[in-house]
Amino acid sequence: MLKRKQWFMAGASLFVIILAVVVVWQINDNGNSDAVQAPILVLQDPDGDAGPVITSIEAKAGAEAVEEGESPKPVTLLTYDKLELALDMKAEYVNPYDPEEIDVRAVFLAPSGKEWRINGFYNGAAWRLRFAPNESGKWRYKVAVTDKSGTSVSEEAEFVAEQGANKGWIRVSDTNKRFFEYDDGSSFYGVGVAYPWGITESNLTKIADNGGNLVTYWNGNYDNAGMGGGKEQLESSASGIGSYDMLKGFRIDELVDWFGARDLHMNFVIWPHDSLADEIENWPATWKRSAYSSLGSAENFYSSEEMWKYQEKLYRYIIARWGYSSSIGIWNLITEINGTDGWAFGRQDEANAWVTKVHNYFKGNDPYGHPTMGSMAGGGEDFWDHGYKTLDIADRENYYDLNFGAYAEDIGLRWKQYEKPVMTGETGNVTDAVVHHNSMWSSLANGAASGPIWWALESYNDEMYKQMNVFASFVRTIDFNEQRQPVTMDTPKVNQQLAHEVMLEDGSDAANWLMPDWPEANKDATGSLFKPEATGGAIQTSMRFATGSFAQGFLQQVGGKSDWQGYDELLIDVYADYEGAEPLKARPVLMPNGNWTEGDDASDIVLQSGEWTTLRVPLTDVPAGYWREGKLITGEQLNQISGWGVKVYASSTDKAAGAAVVKLRNPRLSAAEPPSIEIHDSEGWTMVGAKTSYGWLVSENGTIGGKTATINGFGEGEAKVTWFDAWTGEEAGTSVVLPENGALKLTAPASERSDMAFLITR
Repeated sequence: MLKRKQWFMAGASLFVIILAVVVVWQINDNGNSDAVQAPILVLQDPDGDAGPVITSIEAKAGAEAVEEGESPKPVTLLTYDKLELALDMKAEYVNPYDPEEIDVRAVFLAPSGKEWRINGFYNGAAWRLRFAPNESGKWRYKVAVTDKSGTSVSEEAEFVAEQGANKGWIRVSDTNKRFFEYDDGSSFYGVGVAYPWGITESNLTKIADNGGNLVTYWNGNYDNAGMGGGKEQLESSASGIGSYDMLKGFRIDELVDWFGARDLHMNFVIWPHDSLADEIENWPATWKRSAYSSLGSAENFYSSEEMWKYQEKLYRYIIARWGYSSSIGIWNLITEINGTDGWAFGRQDEANAWVTKVHNYFKGNDPYGHPTMGSMAGGGEDFWDHGYKTLDIADRENYYDLNFGAYAEDIGLRWKQYEKPVMTGETGNVTDAVVHHNSMWSSLANGAASGPIWWALESYNDEMYKQMNVFASFVRTIDFNEQRQPVTMDTPKVNQQLAHEVMLEDGSDAANWLMPDWPEANKDATGSLFKPEATGGAIQTSMRFATGSFAQGFLQQVGGKSDWQGYDELLIDVYADYEGAEPLKARPVLMPNGNWTEGDDASDIVLQSGEWTTLRVPLTDVPAGYWREGKLITGEQLNQISGWGVKVYASSTDKAAGAAVVKLRNPRLSAAEPPSIEIHDSEGWTMVGAKTSYGWLVSENGTIGGKTATINGFGEGEAKVTWFDAWTGEEAGTSVVLPENGALKLTAPASERSDMAFLITR
């Protein structure tokens, strides 16, 4: 009798435990697919007839829209395709976007037995729930709805997933933590471009047709496409706090579908820097267009508990509406965090703590496992240790040095410190196809998880598309799941006698000149950037000094000669044609190691309208106070000048003044007694694997044909080396090479190119 009573009590206890788990899921479910949950078949409605009335749930497979009133029919779809549920119900709530008032969610049971907890969302007119299955076979699911009256749970339904060609969501690889992989385990290498606003189907098609697969889009204020919906943030001042802009929502829906049709992946920027900027100087600021501006200042965004309460709901909504899609590649939490008020006004610790909190939210609530990333601005000093340690991807922007050697150095540094996928999430902003080409191959050969993301599509030309296609074709042949180690190749050194004078720019091509968007004079009256152009042997642009006070413009050259050691002076001829009461002045800016170094008053020259004047910049024997803030440029730094430019400014201006014409010509380095210096005749990098290795060899001193490079520590056994023309993708020659004492010596085949790529198999 006692045993029977013990069994009865144990059974009752088990029932109570199961019921408790059911109630917890139905009331407090947070969407975490890793939580231990009750089996789907025993889910109960704890409130009986109480709670919302679920009138109907209609399912539609794939990209077709759900139409109200359709008769239910069996649903079959391909793996990773969208299953969309349309819910019709009677519930009590005021704000359909607030899950504290109305909470729609579902549990899906995979054929393997894994449970997926998925949240629903309101699209401005109706309730939807989206899911993508990653297993073939029969899936079962139930839907639960909670309002203030209680919880209701639907009857069980099912659908069948058949194996499709889609490889699924991308994530950090379980096999090789340097790189990404698809959900099916196959490797993914990013080839992409920034296209933050104004996206069209034709341009997406062009990107995809040329091998692109990763495209950056901003949840920002500049996209007037998509019925105009792109011009607002998702939670905008127009929609109000706690509510969402449905034109923006449908615009993102549209883009996700467009991306999916072309097998593209979106680097979705949730917080562009300008959205969190208001009072910061020399940065774009759109805080007033954010709904969060109704709760306080941009400076307080990172620390405000009230703002965080709304952020959690926003992130839940983003995951619920778009997380299902394999077209969402990366959650880019924040771009250029140092361009936001909170960071700029000394609250970096709060900003870093916020980044950790947002990252943790996505890792805990995104069942699809999209990786996270974020960035600082692209200056040489902008190195974000906390971001690289915290986020899934160590993403650093590079506008400080577009020489291929700078990409190699930076990628190696970040991998060594953080051992996670390394990306250059923004770079370029010039139309120089050589700089673009070299940045891609240097990044690949040094172990980056993606080619550099070029800013932006408007800086892309047909030659760059062609190079993207060649590059993408090469990386498609590589399995990035194989473990490889980066090796800098040994190359011979040669002596080079410097000339008395060397030109830095002949004025025939404006491709490697840019005008950044922070100087007010670089923009016309509509806010559009002026563009530099080549004319008459000079680089010419316009600058508009019409603020009524101080105004400045800046014209920058990037990607040119970086080794200035041995030269005494930089000379630049400067011209300006302008109207104004005060003369314009010009001063030099140099970027040793990518760090902005600006001349002080002693460096300035006065520009007489309609006349050429020579700006002379001493590189040796520099007078004290020549550079601002007491900065110095050492002789050692002269071999790493990553860019230079000329700032033009006026201390007072006339608001009615027209745009000035500014020209630069004959930038040149001069040496009274030029020395002979020792340099490498080429540079090369390779990723060495047990089966397949790949790499890139480049020369800045003549053609690459016949030049040699050695891979130390390669190992034993013969190796087949296949060379490729990195500009056309054509095979350039093969050879079988035997290592000597573990060192493999390569000799580039005859070529008039300056660089070549190679594959090594063994």
